Amino acid sequence: MGDVAAFILVVGIGSTIVLDLWAWLVAKTTGMAGTDWGVVGRWLLDIPSGRVVLDSRPDRPAPGGREKTVGWLFHYLVGLAYAMLILLVWGVDYIADPKVVPVFWVGVVISSLAGLLILMPGLGGGILGRKLPNQAAIIAYVIIAHIAFAAGQYVFANLVVSL
Repeated sequence: MGDVAAFILVVGIGSTIVLDLWAWLVAKTTGMAGTDWGVVGRWLLDIPSGRVVLDSRPDRPAPGGREKTVGWLFHYLVGLAYAMLILLVWGVDYIADPKVVPVFWVGVVISSLAGLLILMPGLGGGILGRKLPNQAAIIAYVIIAHIAFAAGQYVFANLVVSL
């Protein structure tokens, strides 16, 4: 059980850090901002009151500390959940012999689709970002960011093997 917990923690947190570093690098070099986790926190906190799409009126104040905390916690919990999903689908034997295919499916395909089909609509951008003026760029950004995330999953999965 210790191997499973170590795998989930190392792969989940490590790959999410890789994703965050990628988003930071893209923002610094291109000016294209990544996900605002405070806004995500606001959206999540609004869901229990029946609002499944973010209220993005321009008169709302910027997300506060509670919203930012919830958003960032959610972000890292999702990273942990994706690490767990790898083991649930491919089994705990994956820990001893990581392969690329599982991280491709979980880290690129599933996580990109979740972002484009759940998070993006929830934040008001529509399915696949159809309501955004730069839809193609957003889709490309999401896929490339999740390729970085999947690469992080693979690297950290192999790190766990060496521990």
